[in-house]
Amino acid sequence: MMNNTEIDAAARERLHQEILAELGTRGLDDIRLDLVLERARVPAADFAANYESVEACLFEAYASLTDRLDTIVRVACGQTGPNGSWETHVQAGLRALLTELSRDSLRSTVLVQAFPALGQRAQARFQAFAASFAPLLEGGREAADANAELPREVEALAVGAAEAIVFEEIVAGRAAGLIDLLPEIAFSVLVPFIGPARAGAEMQKLRG
Repeated sequence: MMNNTEIDAAARERLHQEILAELGTRGLDDIRLDLVLERARVPAADFAANYESVEACLFEAYASLTDRLDTIVRVACGQTGPNGSWETHVQAGLRALLTELSRDSLRSTVLVQAFPALGQRAQARFQAFAASFAPLLEGGREAADANAELPREVEALAVGAAEAIVFEEIVAGRAAGLIDLLPEIAFSVLVPFIGPARAGAEMQKLRG
């Protein structure tokens, strides 16, 4: 990346939002960079001075998006406090994530479908983002029944179960309803650790 004319933080954020929206709307091959720059109020010369390509900007924008979502989830988990149960901790993080995904269907499509479709490196970025939540589930080993035999990769399996549901809903055009699936998605995450009876009870609590 060249730094002859640095784009300020506010303009960079606008650029990230606009280029991801363009990707979700048109796809990589049909991105209208001129329209993106016009909407983001970024001069073409400044873009050229900061990015080697449209793809380079997309990767930076995607990193900004996933970093923001990661922060939102971790903050929500932390707000349950040190005395909160592991189940409450997990549910708070899921609620925060699903709320964000439900708010913007186009952004959610970019997150799980449009950007990963750019190629192997982009797919790896998405998988790394999903996998980054596994450490947040480590407390589930202590919450599990004493005689439970948990597989070594149980955290990854739990994340994968939630990821599969979220991916299916977004691809089917139902991102706006993801928050309504919080009870079911929470069940899919909790059940490998605490079993169907306890996970089912937590699901009923979420259903109110």
